[in-house]
Amino acid sequence: MNDEHISLISEQLPIERHQRFNKDTITILDVPFDNVTKSDMIQKINTFVQQPGDNNLFIVTANPEIVYYAKTHEKYLYRIMHADYIIPDGIGIIKAAKYLNQPLTERIPGIELMEEMLKVANLHHKKVFLLGASKETVKQCKKNLREQYPNIIFKSKHGYKDIHDYKTLLKIKKFEPDFVFVAMGYPKQESFIYYYQHHFKHTVFMGVGGSFDVFSGNVKRAPVIFRKMNLEWFYRIITDWKRLKRSVMIPLFLSEVVKQKHALKDAHDYLKDKA
Repeated sequence: MNDEHISLISEQLPIERHQRFNKDTITILDVPFDNVTKSDMIQKINTFVQQPGDNNLFIVTANPEIVYYAKTHEKYLYRIMHADYIIPDGIGIIKAAKYLNQPLTERIPGIELMEEMLKVANLHHKKVFLLGASKETVKQCKKNLREQYPNIIFKSKHGYKDIHDYKTLLKIKKFEPDFVFVAMGYPKQESFIYYYQHHFKHTVFMGVGGSFDVFSGNVKRAPVIFRKMNLEWFYRIITDWKRLKRSVMIPLFLSEVVKQKHALKDAHDYLKDKA
């Protein structure tokens, strides 16, 4: 079976999941965020891990860049809509929600949620697959995490592969992981999960961006003072100028949020006139 056929089957298979829109969902530029706290998510993940079943758990951590990309790329939006949870990773999302008069409870940094998930995996002696980054980075990441979480069985594969690389899929599937962290950056990491999660049973999937760089020690996370001031994004730009090009998406995101605000106001005024 070739890679193209694998992809086609994956795109067509239905994925059982909870209703994407519900009373606790807040929509920003067509992306529905779950209004949950980090504590809520830890509890949900812990419960999922301990309960038997064949269903999977797909979590998307979305920042302004991801939301704007989803707004302008329909296929990517469709794929992340198949996630069980979309959570706000980025102060820009929190501020946008407040501006739209539909505030989200709190920001949930993806790297912090990954740390909590590793604690859950360590507590229950689970298996974790690390997919992404360079060969050297993911190996060092795995080494460091093994020392920190001795009860976890780790396996890894670098991310310099096409997402339809069947050998990579077989390697992960053979391992029968309980958690799969994909550090390929958007849209690649969420697309990989969307295409292939149906090959697994009772597995937690999450795209984690550049987290392997941090856990490997190659990149330092922003100092606590930057995090407390919600300026972690600024620290990343001044310490890695390659991110400057990506930062142009932020004003584009803000522009679309303003448009959404005006559209909501127009709709409200229209309904008020009709009443």
